[in-house]
Amino acid sequence: MKLKTRPEDFIVEESADFTPDPAGAHFVYELTKRSLATLEALSILAKRNKLRASDLSAAGLKDKHGLTRQLFSSARPLKSDTGDERLELRFVGKARAALTAAIILGNRFRIAMRNLSPAELAVLPANASEMQRAGVPNYYDNQRFGGIAHGQGFIAKALARGDFEEAVRLHLAAPHRKQSMRDKTNRRLAIEHWGDWAVLHDQMTRSPERALVAYLQEHPGGWAGCFERITPALRTLFVAAYQSFLFNRVLTRLIAASCPEHEVLRNRSGEIAFHRADHETLRELELPLLGPSTRLAEFPAAAPHIEAVLAEEGITLAQLKLEGLQRTRFKAASRRALMFPANFAMEPAQPDELNEGRAKVQVSFELPRGSFATIITRRLVLGSQPPADQSGGSES
Repeated sequence: MKLKTRPEDFIVEESADFTPDPAGAHFVYELTKRSLATLEALSILAKRNKLRASDLSAAGLKDKHGLTRQLFSSARPLKSDTGDERLELRFVGKARAALTAAIILGNRFRIAMRNLSPAELAVLPANASEMQRAGVPNYYDNQRFGGIAHGQGFIAKALARGDFEEAVRLHLAAPHRKQSMRDKTNRRLAIEHWGDWAVLHDQMTRSPERALVAYLQEHPGGWAGCFERITPALRTLFVAAYQSFLFNRVLTRLIAASCPEHEVLRNRSGEIAFHRADHETLRELELPLLGPSTRLAEFPAAAPHIEAVLAEEGITLAQLKLEGLQRTRFKAASRRALMFPANFAMEPAQPDELNEGRAKVQVSFELPRGSFATIITRRLVLGSQPPADQSGGSES
């Protein structure tokens, strides 16, 4: 299976609870974007309109690889001409405050599953039926981990261990394939000249990372202060990535322990287990997104698995308080163990015009805020390949 071959193969439309307020001070726009992450799109718009990134606030973060529509707010009116063919704007009204995720009701998806083999086509009907009856584990998928868990460790795990130098190093000196050439070059220079901040600063291209090196020139060993000068949105993503990883590990252990009929696949967070039969306990279960205020007694079914995962990671809940940092936090919350796609529809298979001899199938459905549609597509082809091969094609 291949996903997201073209932007039109992965269409996402945000469903929001927004009522315009003519007296509001914030300007709300519908953003249509192609092949851009939300933060990238907002950065382009901020520069185009000579605003700070903090002047624009998106309700949610949408996938880079697709055609997506979502709302965001601006402290000032924006030019209708975005200056970028990948972006379109439509003014929808005003709001009294900057938009947050609280307005999002869910997302509607229309996805083309391409390059389907005969084996994948064969399992689709039964899997679709099982999925609608028994639900799907509410895992975070690769989009949550791409470019953050890049083979050298989670930045927020280093923070939890109090190793702020390692956290800064993972940000400044760990290049990965999806970065721009400028960012890769700066990070390779950081590897070469780590600790020699004057030389590194002189050789780096102007960038937010170069500004961090300037701070280290003036404050050698000031790792905590340096880390907290990273863009707030990035620091939030670093924490969310590790928090999501822990959630996936706990849910996988719980399903493996409680569901005799389960299958294991892999994504960038590691192994993820999928159940097949309806499971009453899972259906009603909520799991914690771990933070220092999480109380295991409130999650009795998951508590042993949480303790096991924390032991594997070599950290404690108390360490998630991130002593020594002022502006970076793990915020405890909860998340449903399962998701149930609403208004699911699957069209008949057709020849895939982009992959000779293979088929494509269009699926559409709705998911609650924060749930990942690519997990649904993984579930639909469950059992069609050996577990080691079921990585979801070109998902990212």
